[in-house]
Amino acid sequence: MIRLLFLTLLLPLSSMAQEDNPDVLPVKKLSLELKKIAPGSIQFPFSAIRIIDNRFDTSKLGFTGNYGIRRFKKRSGRKLVLEGGVARALENYYNEYYQHSFSKTGMQLLVVLKKLWLSGTDDDAHEMDIVKREKYRTFLHCKLEFYLKKEERYYPFKRTDTVINGVTYWEAVHEQSQMAGWNDVFKMILNGLIETVDFDAASKMTERLPQKSMADIQRFNTSFYNIPVLKDTIIAKGIFVTFEEFKNNQPSITKFVEKEIKIKGGRKENYLEDEAGNRITQYWGYNTGNNRVKVGKYGNDLLFRKNQTFEYFATYQSLEVNRSLMPISGTYKDYEYWIPYQIDMETGNVY
Repeated sequence: MIRLLFLTLLLPLSSMAQEDNPDVLPVKKLSLELKKIAPGSIQFPFSAIRIIDNRFDTSKLGFTGNYGIRRFKKRSGRKLVLEGGVARALENYYNEYYQHSFSKTGMQLLVVLKKLWLSGTDDDAHEMDIVKREKYRTFLHCKLEFYLKKEERYYPFKRTDTVINGVTYWEAVHEQSQMAGWNDVFKMILNGLIETVDFDAASKMTERLPQKSMADIQRFNTSFYNIPVLKDTIIAKGIFVTFEEFKNNQPSITKFVEKEIKIKGGRKENYLEDEAGNRITQYWGYNTGNNRVKVGKYGNDLLFRKNQTFEYFATYQSLEVNRSLMPISGTYKDYEYWIPYQIDMETGNVY
C-alpha cells in the first residue's frame, strides 16, 4: 500500500519531466500528395532525383505554433513530419511530379539536405521573435547542395542557403493575397528550389567541375557533425557566454550560483551570480550539472538532445483579454505561451 502511494506521487513528476521535452509533442503530417504533374515544357538533363538527408535532425520539418484553447500549455504544439521520412517523401514526390520532365542522358541529380525547416522566425534569429512566429509561421530555412551524377562520379555545382517567406513567395507567384494551405505552399516552394536551377549550364561544364565519389560525399557529410558538444558524453558545468562556447563545450565561467527571484503573479525567475555575488546578465546558456542545460536568460526551459542538435521550449508572456470562465468585464490577464524551438548547430540560430 505504501509502495503504491509512493509510485502514485511520482507519476505527476514523471509526466512533468516528459512534458518539458518538445520531442513528446504529437505529430502533424504534411502531405505531398500529387494533384497534378509538371508540364512537359519543363525539361531537365537528367533521368531521376535522389535525396540525402544530412540535417542535424532528420526526424521532422519543424514545429507548429501554439493555438486554440490549449495554446498556453506545453503540449499544445505539434511536430511537422512527412510520411515515410523526409528524404524518401521528397524523393518520391520529385520523381513523380517531374516524371515527364526527365531526359535519358545517363545523368542523375543528387540533392543533399543540410537544412530544411519550417519555422516562424526569419534569418539570424539568435533571439526568439515569438510574436513573428505566432503571426506568420511560414519561413522555410533551406541549405541544399546539388550534384550531377555521371558514370558513378558526382560533380558538385551549386549550394543554396536561403530563407523563404512562404506568404511573400505565394503572393509573388500567384499575384493574389489569398493564401493556400501549408501543403500547397510547401510543394510550391519545393518545386521552386528545383526549377530555378540552371541544370543545362551545369551539365555542359561537368568536365571542369571537381569529381567526387559517394564515399567522398559521405565523409564530407559526416564531418558536418564534428562538433565537440555533440561528441562529448558530458556537457561541461558552467556558464556559456556565447553559442561558440557551448558548441565547443568550453564554458568561460565555471563558478556561479543559480538563485530565484519572485516576479509578477507569484511566479519565480532564475538568475545567476558569480562567486563574488555579482549578477551575471550576459550569457547564452548555462549548465548546473548532470547535463541540465538551460538556454537564454528569461523563462527558457531545459535543453534536450535530439539527434545531432538540441531543442527546448521558450516561454512568452502575453497580456490579453481575460478568457477565464467568469471574467470581470474589461479585465486582462497574463497568458503564458510555450513555443518549441530547435538550435541550428552550425550557426547558433534558433527556429
